[in-house]
Amino acid sequence: MPILKKLPMLAKGCHSNGELIFPSLNPFDEKDQQLDVQETKGATEESVSRGGRPLKGTLERICSSAPLRTLGKLGKGLRVGGRSVWGGSATLPAGGDKRKHTRRSSEEIMNLIRFSLAGLRKETMGREPIPRGEVTTDDDEDSDRRRPSFLRLVSKLGRESLLDSTSQEAEEEAMEELPVMKRREPLSVLEILQLINHRDLLLADTHIQELERECELDPTPPAMTPPTPASSPVQTNPPPYSPCGPMDDLASPSLWDSGRRKAKDVELLYEALQREMWDVVRESLRQPRAGPQLGLVVLLIQQEEQADAAWALREATRPDGDQSEWARPRRRPRRLRQRWADAVGEAADWSLPQPGGDAAGELALFLERLRGRIVEDLDAARRNVVGIYPEDFGAFQVYLQSYHRAAARRLKTVTGVQLQITDTYALLDWVYNIYSRDVLGTIGTMAPIDSTQLEPLLPPECVDELEQDCVSVVKEKLSSELSQVLEEEELSWAQTLHIEDYQCNLARSVIQRLKVDLDRSTAVTPLLGARVARCTLTGLSDFLYSFKRKVELFHETQSDFGDRGDGYVSKTIALVNCIPPFRSFVERCHQCDPLGSPDSLHRARSSLDRIVNQSIRVLTDRLFEHIRPFFDKLVKRKWLTCTEPYENIETAIKQHFKKLRRMDCPPYQVLVSEVHRRVMVEYVRALMRGRVICTSLKMRKRLAYRLQDEAKQLKVLFKDLESDCCWLDSVLMHLADVILLEDTPSIQMEVAILMKDFPDLRRRHVSAVLNVRGMVQQAQRQEILGVVRDLELGDGATQVPRERALFAEIPVTSELPCLGLALMRMALTASSWVSSARPNRRRRAHLGPQSSAPLSS
Repeated sequence: MPILKKLPMLAKGCHSNGELIFPSLNPFDEKDQQLDVQETKGATEESVSRGGRPLKGTLERICSSAPLRTLGKLGKGLRVGGRSVWGGSATLPAGGDKRKHTRRSSEEIMNLIRFSLAGLRKETMGREPIPRGEVTTDDDEDSDRRRPSFLRLVSKLGRESLLDSTSQEAEEEAMEELPVMKRREPLSVLEILQLINHRDLLLADTHIQELERECELDPTPPAMTPPTPASSPVQTNPPPYSPCGPMDDLASPSLWDSGRRKAKDVELLYEALQREMWDVVRESLRQPRAGPQLGLVVLLIQQEEQADAAWALREATRPDGDQSEWARPRRRPRRLRQRWADAVGEAADWSLPQPGGDAAGELALFLERLRGRIVEDLDAARRNVVGIYPEDFGAFQVYLQSYHRAAARRLKTVTGVQLQITDTYALLDWVYNIYSRDVLGTIGTMAPIDSTQLEPLLPPECVDELEQDCVSVVKEKLSSELSQVLEEEELSWAQTLHIEDYQCNLARSVIQRLKVDLDRSTAVTPLLGARVARCTLTGLSDFLYSFKRKVELFHETQSDFGDRGDGYVSKTIALVNCIPPFRSFVERCHQCDPLGSPDSLHRARSSLDRIVNQSIRVLTDRLFEHIRPFFDKLVKRKWLTCTEPYENIETAIKQHFKKLRRMDCPPYQVLVSEVHRRVMVEYVRALMRGRVICTSLKMRKRLAYRLQDEAKQLKVLFKDLESDCCWLDSVLMHLADVILLEDTPSIQMEVAILMKDFPDLRRRHVSAVLNVRGMVQQAQRQEILGVVRDLELGDGATQVPRERALFAEIPVTSELPCLGLALMRMALTASSWVSSARPNRRRRAHLGPQSSAPLSS
C-alpha cells in the first residue's frame, strides 16, 4: 500500500490475512527485567567500591555547553535510538549506576536549560567558580535528599566535577575512542509530545507504552499519602527489591511525587495522542486520497490492542493472593478501537448540517441537504478511507452506523419543536421512504451493508405522535373550515340564481382541502393513509348530510316561490355536478381504509344519491310539464292520421336537453334514462286507456304500423341522447305485434316474449291491449290470458326494481262491463254487415233496370 512506504521496516510486510502483526514492542518483558536487576546490582556494588560516587563530570563542562544545541543533539540521538525499537524490543536501561540511562522529565530538562543559562551569566560576570571539595555533612545529605531529583543530580555532578575533572575527561576521551554501542536513552514527556505534534503517532505510542510500563514497575502507589519525616511508619515487611532504590527513597515525598507525575503524564500523553488520531480520522474524509497518517492510526490501534491483550494476560495469570496495593491494576485496557468508532461518530456529527435557519414549512429543504451530505460522505469514505482498514474493522459499517446515529440526533432535535403539517408530512415521508430508498438504497449499491443493525431514526412513540398530529389537522379542517365553506356556498345560491352557471366550486374547494392530507399520508405509509382516510370519511359523511339538507331546502324554497326559470335549472344542474367528484373521493377514502366504519360510507352514499335523485326528479318534472299535453293526444282516431303530437314531443325533448346535457356523467345517464322510461310509460298508458277500439283489420294494421313507426323514431331519439335503456325500445314493437297478428298461437307467443322482457306485465295489461285490438271472442281471450296466468304462477310475485319497471306504473281500469262488451259486439256485427252489403249495392247499380224488371213483375 503506497501510504505505508514511510512506516518502519518492521511494520511493513507484517500482514497475515489482512491483519497487522507486530513483535513484542513492550520494552519490559521478563527477560529484560532480570537483566536490568543484575546490571543494577552490579552497578550499585561498583559505585560503593568507588566510595559512593556513581557519576563523574565537570560542572564547568555542563555550564559551558550551549543548552539549546545540547538539547537538540540529545533529542536527535534519542529519536535515532527510538527508531531502533522497530529492530528489537526496547528495554529499560540496565548496568552501571542507577542514575545512568534514566528518563529525564520535562521539569529536569527545563531546569537544565535555566541552570546552563545561569552558569553562562556567572562566567561573563567574572564570579569565582564553585569551590572544589566534598561535602559530607549530614545536613547536606538531608538537604540533598529533600531537593528534587534533578537538583541532587546537578549538586552531585558539581561536586564530582570539582574533584575528578581531569580523570573524568581522560576517561571520556578513552571511551569516545572505543567503538562501543551506546544504549538508547528514554525520551522525555516533552519530546514524546513533540512527536505527537509532528504526527509521528506510531513512534510516540511506543514511547508512551514504555513510560506506562515504568509506572507499572514503580512500587510506589499513586494512591498512597506521602509520609512525613516525623510520622514515618516502620515497615516490618518491606516490599521486594526494585531498581528504583532503597526503601528510604520509596518513602521520600519526591519519589512519591515523581511516580504520581509519571502516571499523570501518561494520561495526558494518551489524550494528546488520541486528539491527533481522531483529527487524522476526521480529515481523511475530506481529502481526495487518504494520506499515510491514517495508516499509522490503524497500526497504532492494532499496537494498542496487542498491549491490551498482554495486559489482560498478565492480569489473568496473576496469583489470587497478589491483591495488595503493590500489585494494583492500572488504566489498561485502552480500547482504542471502540474510541475510534466513537471518533468516527463525532466526525459524522461534525460533518452533517444542523437543523435551523429554514422557515416554517421548509423542513423538506433541510432533509434534502441532510440526505445529500450522508450519501456524499459515505461515498467518499468508500473511495478513500475504507480500503486502508483491515476487514475485521468493518469500517464501512462503522461509518454507516455513525452517520445513522448523527441523522437520528438531527431528527430528534427537529421534533422537539412544534411543526406545521407540511413539515410533519415531510419528516414522516423522509423517515419511512426517502431514507430507506434514497440513502440506504443508494449506499447499498456502493458496498454491502447490514441495515438490520441500525436503530430506528425516531422512537415509535414520537412517530405515533406525529401521525396523530396529521389526523388532528384533518379533523379540524372538517369541523371548522368545511362548515364555513358550505355556509358561504349557500349564500351564493340565491344571489346567483339569475345567472346560468352550470358548475359549482364547492366540490373542488372541499376536495382540494382534504385531498392534500389524504395524498401525503398515503404516500408516507398505507397505515397512516388508512387512519387519515377513516377520519376523512367520517367527517365527510357529516358534511354531505349537511349539504343534502341545504339542497332540499333550496328546492323547497324555489317551489314555494314558483321560480322555475332558467337560473333555477342551471343551479340545479350545478349542484348535481358536485356529486361525481364527491362520490369519487368517498370511494377513494373507502379504498384506502377498506376495514373502516361502514356506517360512514353508507351515510355518505345515501346523501349523494338523495341529492341526485331529487335534482333529477325536479328536472324531469319540469320537462314533462311541457310535453304531457301532447301525450293526451296520442292513440286517438285523429292520431292515426296526424303526426303532430309525436313531433311536438320530440321537439320539446330536444330543446330541453340542450341545457340538460350540461350535466356531468353519471348523473346525466340517470337523467336521460329516467326521461326515456317515463316517455315509454306515457305511450303505453295512452295505448291502454282504450280511446281507440279497432273494428276492422285495416284499422288494426293502421294502429300497429303507427306504433311501430313512432317506436323506431323514439329509439333513434334516445340513442342520440346517449340513453343506455335500450331494453325499453321493444315494448311498443311487441304491443304492435299483439294488435297486428291474426292467429291465437302467434299472439300467445308474442305475449310470452313481452312478459319475459317485462316481468311486471300483468293480465289486466294484456286484456287492455286485446280490447284495443277488438278481440271479443271469450275463448280466444281466455287462451291468451292463460299464458300470462301460467307465467305469473311459475315465476311468482317477483319484485322488479324501479329502474327496470314499466307496466307497474301503468294503472289499468277494470275490464269492460257486460253492457259495454255487448255494445262493442253489436258494433262489430253491424260493421261486418255493412261491409258485406256494400258489394251487393254495387252489383245492383251495375245491373240497372234490367235486373229489376223481373222483381217488379
